[in-house]
Amino acid sequence: MALSTPDRLSLAGRTVVAVADAAQYAEYASGVEGTASPLPVLADAWERFTASCGSLPTAAEDAPGPAGPSWQGAVFVCDPQYAAVGRVLAGATGRPLLDGAFAEAVELARSTPVTVVAGPSVIGPEELAAVPVDAQLGFFTARSTGAASALAVRTLLNGPAAAALGDVFVDALSPQESAPGRLFGPDASPRRLRSVIGEGVAVLAGRGHARDCVMHLNGGGICGRSEEQPLLAVLPRIGAEWSEHVTACQQGEGCWRADVPMEKHLRASQVRAAFVVLDSCRTAVAGRGSVRTDVSVPLNMLEGSALAVAVAAGTRGGAEYAAPLFQALVRSGLTLGAALRETNGAIDADPEGVGKLVLFGDAGLVPAPVAPEQSAREPLPLVDGALEVAEGPGALLAAAPDLLADDEDGPLAVTRPDGASSWVLTTAAGRGAGRLHPAPPRLDTAWTQRALPWLDRLCALDGMGLKPNRAQLDNLRHQAATAVRNRAEAAGVRAAREAVGAFAEVLEGLSRLQERLLADETRWVATSFYSATDGWPRPWLARTRPGLGDCPQCGAEALVRHDIRTGAGVGLPLHSLVCVRCGEVEAGAARFAAQVAVQSPPEVRRGEPFAVRVTVTAPADRPVAVALGAAVVNEQLLHCTLARTTAVELAAGESRTVEFAGSSDGARAKTDLQPVKILVAADGAVRCLTRNVWLRV
Repeated sequence: MALSTPDRLSLAGRTVVAVADAAQYAEYASGVEGTASPLPVLADAWERFTASCGSLPTAAEDAPGPAGPSWQGAVFVCDPQYAAVGRVLAGATGRPLLDGAFAEAVELARSTPVTVVAGPSVIGPEELAAVPVDAQLGFFTARSTGAASALAVRTLLNGPAAAALGDVFVDALSPQESAPGRLFGPDASPRRLRSVIGEGVAVLAGRGHARDCVMHLNGGGICGRSEEQPLLAVLPRIGAEWSEHVTACQQGEGCWRADVPMEKHLRASQVRAAFVVLDSCRTAVAGRGSVRTDVSVPLNMLEGSALAVAVAAGTRGGAEYAAPLFQALVRSGLTLGAALRETNGAIDADPEGVGKLVLFGDAGLVPAPVAPEQSAREPLPLVDGALEVAEGPGALLAAAPDLLADDEDGPLAVTRPDGASSWVLTTAAGRGAGRLHPAPPRLDTAWTQRALPWLDRLCALDGMGLKPNRAQLDNLRHQAATAVRNRAEAAGVRAAREAVGAFAEVLEGLSRLQERLLADETRWVATSFYSATDGWPRPWLARTRPGLGDCPQCGAEALVRHDIRTGAGVGLPLHSLVCVRCGEVEAGAARFAAQVAVQSPPEVRRGEPFAVRVTVTAPADRPVAVALGAAVVNEQLLHCTLARTTAVELAAGESRTVEFAGSSDGARAKTDLQPVKILVAADGAVRCLTRNVWLRV
């Protein structure tokens, strides 16, 4: 029950007084300490304050104590005109009161919740942009000191009690079907939103397109106008420099959104919600912004029922769970500043996340305190590779990153910036109970670093005289790209595993295609005097590098290196290594996905068996699929036999040695140098190494 006189209000055991001017307000503010002191409100905001003070539950002085503290951190004054408001906040909550430059507040906010008290003129685009994603910082601001004095008292009286109300989520971008307390697509309209909010909600979490002064809904929007007709009596002069612009409604031209009559919008100041999260682009507007503060959505919400508003600074994209995550974190006993830090950290860590939220309100407020032992709980570990999660409004901390539920209706896990744990959401994200499992890795890195270069190398083999099946390669490229997308979009672990399996099949298909190409080339070498590298298609560009190298066969410092580009210089980079004593000892792809070493006997008696050993080593940071072949050129004519092919899969950094056994006809083989061709393909890159074996009598 509230008892009042024209300048005094008794509300739930707390006394609120109207004061005439800034001097009297500062006098009252200096005496605020703890819960017994009268709370001052400037007279120019008194009428609005008394009209809105009953819209949310009030924390009674004699009510049972909360499970934990309702305020944490520090109050930091960055604007002398609002210093007395900071003293009220700090004195009533027992927090330290600091003052200094904005940069100092930002640095402090990395370690503790910091409530920056300042006027809108101090909080421009530069300050909004400068807040790092790991800062627990809130801008406690209003368009006047009177409005700020009212917001301070409402925060103190309503902040610790408002969580008793329910929550509402609205998403104008999603085609999902609506559910109790959750509006989507066509149902996300101002009329339906008014209906579900009713007498008030604790957290309103919303997502949709926005434009400075309005968040778009179906058939209307949440409008930042503070008055029914915010028409400016005198329009500002047009200047040569950029300044806050005047919206169409302020110029008497109706709403910028021409498809909606102005009365169809829902006023920001009329939204009966204690804590609001609007995950919509460009909704963070204070001073020196794109529009004047008269049409700022967050500032006008703070002059209505709202105690704090989290909105997007600049453009936001991806990480669609941001608003539900903030809502669940509020329900889990975090301060508003900590909820902001965790949400921004999740957006920043998300491969698809762009942008950040900023907080207007008291960063140190704990809307739903929990017992100290719960707030300091350790992350829940996985048991037998899974975590069973019950349904609830808050966020559960899990001791593992990258978790997925059995299906898309199960819990939603959001990886934290530490890369070692996750927040798990159920009710806040419209999900139910279920089991979570470690998710298979995303495929974007495997696509860019392995599959795509492999495909490109195989396609480019035409420039080496080899003829890959282009239709098969195009089909594999499409399958791989589809698997990458399906893994990224997977909402359940089954779909993710299927996508990873499909991608693995593509790699197997590439490996088989590579093996067939190499087998065909090995047969060609064994039946002729040539290989594909002996007749690279023209036109080409060839350049000889300066200097000599050591020959890998004879050791002489007589190796000449040639750099070659086919297709008039636009083909894949090739190279040819020629020893003045031994002839060409290597030719093929200039960039190779593995290291290759060949051991072959310099000479062998005719008729005796011999062996050629090839050692292949994978790079230290990734696996590689290798196909190998070896043959003596024109084996039937020279009466020597070696032709054989094989394939190996190497893990990152692994080495493997393959031995090719050769023989010669003891009577018919010529006692001369016999050229041996060793063909190696590694993830689509092909090289031909030539070694000579001298047959002796």
